[in-house]
Amino acid sequence: MFKSLLLKGRTMCILILCLLSSLVVTAQTKISGKVIGSDDKQPIIGATVKIKGTNVGVVTDVNGNFTLTGKTGYVLVISYIGYTPKTITVTSAELGTITLDVTNSTLNEVVVTGYQSQRKKDIAAAVSVVDVTDAKKIPTGGASDQILQGQAAGVTVVTQGQPGGGSAVFIRGISSPDNSSPLYVIDGVQSNNMSTVNPNDIESIQVLKDAGASAIYGVSGGNGVIIITTKHGKSGASTISYDGYYGSQVPKGGNVFNILSPQGMSKLAYLAGDQSVYLKIYPGGAGTLPIYGYQGPGASGVMGGPGAPAVDPNILAKYNFDPNNPANDFLIQKFNQTGTDWFHELFKAAPEQYHTVTASGGNDKNTYYFSLGYLDQQGTEVYTYYKRYETRINTAFNIAKNLRVGETGFINYGESPEGTSVYPGQNGFSNQNEGDPISMAYREMPQIPVYDISGVQFG
Repeated sequence: MFKSLLLKGRTMCILILCLLSSLVVTAQTKISGKVIGSDDKQPIIGATVKIKGTNVGVVTDVNGNFTLTGKTGYVLVISYIGYTPKTITVTSAELGTITLDVTNSTLNEVVVTGYQSQRKKDIAAAVSVVDVTDAKKIPTGGASDQILQGQAAGVTVVTQGQPGGGSAVFIRGISSPDNSSPLYVIDGVQSNNMSTVNPNDIESIQVLKDAGASAIYGVSGGNGVIIITTKHGKSGASTISYDGYYGSQVPKGGNVFNILSPQGMSKLAYLAGDQSVYLKIYPGGAGTLPIYGYQGPGASGVMGGPGAPAVDPNILAKYNFDPNNPANDFLIQKFNQTGTDWFHELFKAAPEQYHTVTASGGNDKNTYYFSLGYLDQQGTEVYTYYKRYETRINTAFNIAKNLRVGETGFINYGESPEGTSVYPGQNGFSNQNEGDPISMAYREMPQIPVYDISGVQFG
């Protein structure tokens, strides 16, 4: 009897639960809506729409639309990588258009590896994402590739030092004896450097470090790929901003070339050289210096020593500075007994400044980004400099429901001491080759002065 009553009770409970379930089902309905992005007002494909506190959810289709079974009062959480999640309370079956705001804090969750995006955690060892905000805190002068220094593991940047000169960038070392430079892709366009890009125009930088990440570029990406995306306008109020800096570059102090003193050079020449030649340069013996030296057409030598400071009148009469015909110069110099610091005669403190003005904005139908930049980088090596004038414009226009057009373009113009060039690092002069100023500066004898007896500067 008791068992029979228990079975009847269970049956009754099941019937009550089924009845309650049917009532809940009948209270639910189809909830629909569309998800778009605030940046371009385009549908977001694959956005997640989930009922808060549950695992029930759907993703948006190719048009950004979704349909979900629910009821009034449910709270939906809409999210997508690169956008700030949004919470919506269901008040009706049709939610209309839901706009997700772009967020920079989640951009690092995805990386662009060509014509597709991948989750960063899936290819963490293959891709590095540069924090552009931190990188731009270091002034880089004319070479934007310098902002990569120390910002990405496995990326080495060797600066050229020349005003406006580019840098040698290596990804995971030197992979080829011929050319180990990476491929640069700037707004989808392949390039061999990024030196002409204004650092203030850069939105993001991603470094593809192995074949798995850069395979889409084929052999061109064999040494790695650096993908640069420049800034574009965003829907909203128009903004105008200014970014600039002014600073000074200071050469290294001290005896940079570790040059001997004039007396030390005299001793070295005595110990290492032919004595007959040595006595023509240092007639007073090891460790001593003559007072004057002269050189001109058909004649050169030294004169004077301890107790004989005067210039030979016959030699003095030959002095001739002819700026129009240097071959006729007959110059006389008074030797520097303490030594000339040729390094710091060649290298001086030099100012550097960079200014950028940008304007951006847009609405539901179009966006724009416009910038003007000016760089003036004086070289620490005297008489060297690089100046650059640049402009960039990025626009987008939604001319139809599923049609958008625009452009990404820039123009720059560079100046250097011996001509002009739009390519930094090819400025019409070179200072790092054999026979150029640097190599000659550490060979110059320390007793030679900067000016001759009449104030004419040598060289």
